Amino acid sequence: VTLVSTMSTLAFVAPTIAHLSSRVQQTRVARSLGASRAGRVVGRRVRWLRVEASDGGKLWFEQLPVVGPVLSAVTPPRVKQAATEMEYFGQAPLQARPTAPTPLLGASSLNEVPIYDFTSSGNDAANFRAVWGALNDVVMGGSSEGAGSIVTIPEEDGGTCARLGGVVEGQSGGFVSMRTRNFESPLDLSGYDGVRLKIRGDGNRFKLILYDEDDWWGSIAFHAAFDTVEGAWLTVDVPFSSFRAVQRGEAVPEGSPDLRALRTTSVRSMQLMLSKFTYGMGDLNPSFASGPFYLEVSKVSAYRGDAGATR
Repeated sequence: VTLVSTMSTLAFVAPTIAHLSSRVQQTRVARSLGASRAGRVVGRRVRWLRVEASDGGKLWFEQLPVVGPVLSAVTPPRVKQAATEMEYFGQAPLQARPTAPTPLLGASSLNEVPIYDFTSSGNDAANFRAVWGALNDVVMGGSSEGAGSIVTIPEEDGGTCARLGGVVEGQSGGFVSMRTRNFESPLDLSGYDGVRLKIRGDGNRFKLILYDEDDWWGSIAFHAAFDTVEGAWLTVDVPFSSFRAVQRGEAVPEGSPDLRALRTTSVRSMQLMLSKFTYGMGDLNPSFASGPFYLEVSKVSAYRGDAGATR
């Protein structure tokens, strides 16, 4: 069973099952009634059912009355992993889309302001799981395994940091990443020149990806590559001018009516990725190799001017 056919089948049958079912757990119906996108219950028949994100519990199709256990038993583990990753970002059928708080920037007079601070003195390590989730090539039929987490490091390096790690497989898909949920409101970075990363990696070339639209499918993403030195902490400046427009896995070509610059007034999400492609399927990442990888991130900041950081 392929990922596409299985998930398409599940997406097709879910609304029918939800409509025909005459018995729904009362606690879930009550929760749905209190939500802005809640369904309307007539007698004991549900006309529209909101499914909550599993957050490590049962997947949306496993929660369906009667058929949930059957679907769970016949769904391959890789498809379940893909469903878990998509559900985190609110992409399951009948699911309300969760959002992340828009990062609060510091004083605008500063030449560098934190967007995310994952050190022990920052505030973002504790909220990591509610903001950042894994998004890997399993969602398109690949077999890579990557996840983001908060790890302990020596106090002189910050005490804690975010870590993207796992195993990447280049034969199918070839990417692993961690991405924020879409922000509750756009993040305005127009007063700055780019994004500054305090990172330590394994020598791979990674990408920072920014999104300026609230649309998940088909929208343009803006990619910028940066290199790491194995085992070394680096401060890397990624100027907004270096981001390239990418759509559906391919760089938007010059002369295309879709080509445009990043709207720095309206950043909706950000993503850190290791991919076998740099800016498109014809542009291979020269340092990519299948196998274990890691990227540790201490801080993500907005900066203005040039403080001499590595690029």
